[in-house]
Amino acid sequence: MVLANYFPWYDPWTWSTGCTSDSDQPRDGVYHSDDPGVIARHIGQARAAGIDGFAVHWFAPGNRTDANFEKVLNLSPEGFQSTITFLYHILPGANQQGVIDALRYVMGRYTAHPRFLRIAGRPVILFSDMYRVPDPAGNRPASDKDVATAVARWAAIREAVDPNHTAWWIAEGLQPDYLSVFDGLYVYKIDHACCPNAYRGASRWAGWVRDWERRTGRPKLWVGTVMPGWDDLNSAQPQCADLRVSSAPFARDRENGAYYARTWEAVLPTRPDFILIHSFNEWVEGSYIEPSVRFGDLYLQLTAQWAARYKGR
Repeated sequence: MVLANYFPWYDPWTWSTGCTSDSDQPRDGVYHSDDPGVIARHIGQARAAGIDGFAVHWFAPGNRTDANFEKVLNLSPEGFQSTITFLYHILPGANQQGVIDALRYVMGRYTAHPRFLRIAGRPVILFSDMYRVPDPAGNRPASDKDVATAVARWAAIREAVDPNHTAWWIAEGLQPDYLSVFDGLYVYKIDHACCPNAYRGASRWAGWVRDWERRTGRPKLWVGTVMPGWDDLNSAQPQCADLRVSSAPFARDRENGAYYARTWEAVLPTRPDFILIHSFNEWVEGSYIEPSVRFGDLYLQLTAQWAARYKGR
């Protein structure tokens, strides 16, 4: 399968804030993410490009992202299965019980939906920003280096929500230790200002998952990430502050699709259980494949070609 990260929180004025990727806008016009017509259009464009579902970035029950995720499920045709990328734990004021309650809500409300992503009969949930998980009092680990603390907190959450692993929980990041709690691993951001060409590490990342699987005898999923480019230079402006962890902004030249091709070429030999495109419509980080004024539908065309090659393998 091929999934794409999907961001459901845009307003028509978003593209006038100066925070989105420079000198480009959606080809079909600026839009409101709550509009069912917009969501249906995105699903149709994704399907035509060989994408099998969205990973919708989701914050909380009753939140705008919750309502729009439900629309994605209800508007999807047969064969288009979506899930969430769980983000409740990064919200200000979140605590461990809140994380537990939010996950119970997702599993109780959505995982039985016929358009919710399932693999081998088990629903799939993606997680991001792993180290930012709070304790019962709402305290978070001091840094992403404190992996042991984060793993212990996630273990307590898993025990409370899904101790029998009835769902696949897929962790983000470069820390294989999370596989003691989670059922798979993916990398969200495959290139950085500090580490150009980090995407070439896909075989190493996949090796962590496969080695863990062999040693424990427990099935694990390796999710390979591909990306058309990156440009979050504008997001460093004061008016663009959001819930993301601050990191050095940078731009990765798309090279008219050549960079996108290299990320696919790095991932395909690792035989991922599924591929995650980052992203369908992340306009602040400049990783979108959604048709745009600048690029037209080039990246949907390229996605269709690469998705067909992946599925053919």
